[in-house]
Amino acid sequence: MNSNPSPRTDTREKIIEAAASLIPEVGWGGVSSRRVAERAGVNTGVIHYHVGSIDELRRIAAVRKIRTFFLDRIGDALTRTDPAAAVEAMLRVLSAGGPRDPELLLLYESLVAASRDDQLRAEIAASLAELRQWLCDWFAERGVARPLPVAVTLTAAIDGFLLQRMLDPDLDPGPLIEGLVTLVEHQLA
Repeated sequence: MNSNPSPRTDTREKIIEAAASLIPEVGWGGVSSRRVAERAGVNTGVIHYHVGSIDELRRIAAVRKIRTFFLDRIGDALTRTDPAAAVEAMLRVLSAGGPRDPELLLLYESLVAASRDDQLRAEIAASLAELRQWLCDWFAERGVARPLPVAVTLTAAIDGFLLQRMLDPDLDPGPLIEGLVTLVEHQLA
């Protein structure tokens, strides 16, 4: 049995990756079928065949990258067994990139676009709800007394920190890490 992806899947993935790489470079509205086709090395008609509209392509690319951005980084931190150490590791890895990190720029562009696109807003909100639930379950399994408030506080603090860091690249994550680690430690049974 052949486990290689089909040429159709490869082309679709190239198109999605091209769109995702363009969002931080040219902004949400600057991602056009022409630019994506050039970046992916395909003709414009292929984009609409594989994805539909450019709006749908931007949504797919953005939501996928946002999910990976958070889940990959947070997933690595959650390999630790101590919740306080995991929170510190999570915040350190999320703050490691600079404010011009392409994944952060994609996140910012997507959040602004979501204010005008109900479908994008709903998809990003669903991904963030999944992230909060994942963290809540993880904290509960490790004896955190009130896992949902900790998960909500943590995700809100991460969002706020990333936004503020974009505006102030010198913002030190140390005080936030100290505050959230203390919060988690006080919630351990």
